Amino acid sequence: MRSSKHRLRGAVPLYAEGMIGRLRGELIQKLPNLALVECGGVGYATAISLSTYGLLPEAGTQVTLHTELLVRENEISLLGFSSTQERELYRMLVKVDGVGPKLALAALGALSLEDLVQAIRGRDVKALTRIPGVGKKTAEKMCFELSEKMGGLSGLDGLSGVPSGDPWEESLRSAMTNLGFKEDVVLPVVADLRASKPPLAEAIRLALKALQR
Repeated sequence: MRSSKHRLRGAVPLYAEGMIGRLRGELIQKLPNLALVECGGVGYATAISLSTYGLLPEAGTQVTLHTELLVRENEISLLGFSSTQERELYRMLVKVDGVGPKLALAALGALSLEDLVQAIRGRDVKALTRIPGVGKKTAEKMCFELSEKMGGLSGLDGLSGVPSGDPWEESLRSAMTNLGFKEDVVLPVVADLRASKPPLAEAIRLALKALQR
């Protein structure tokens, strides 16, 4: 009989639904990949996408994150999402063979949620391969396994969590101002990048380069 160690090796991550499904408290710190939220005197470090980062308020204010508890053999992690729709899309992505939690968060940050859903629905492999870490084979799997399931997502019109305007522009603008740049300096850079509209992670890198000249 194999030991429990051998049985666990390579096991699929478990998602404990219903356990810490939402956090509501003071935002203590935010980084492009992490948000620290204090609830009842306890600080919860949650992994987040760049899209969620761009929508977070200033530190010291109240925030609500919809969460997912990820349990691995040697790790327990908490993932935070700006909306239930983002979390729902994340859950769908990690069911695709070859797409783990890290890559799913990268996908949610590289494209707005609307663009990501549209790319999968339209089987736009080229758009999906713009996501860092996603090759043609993985993009094709995402389209094949999820294109017919996108209709099951609730509230598609509000997936980005942004009430109006272009979600990509709003996320980039918010990310740069959260990094300390003034909005009147950020807006021209956002406008310059609008035509090419690179994935959000790449757009932030290019914006930083432009603003630090």
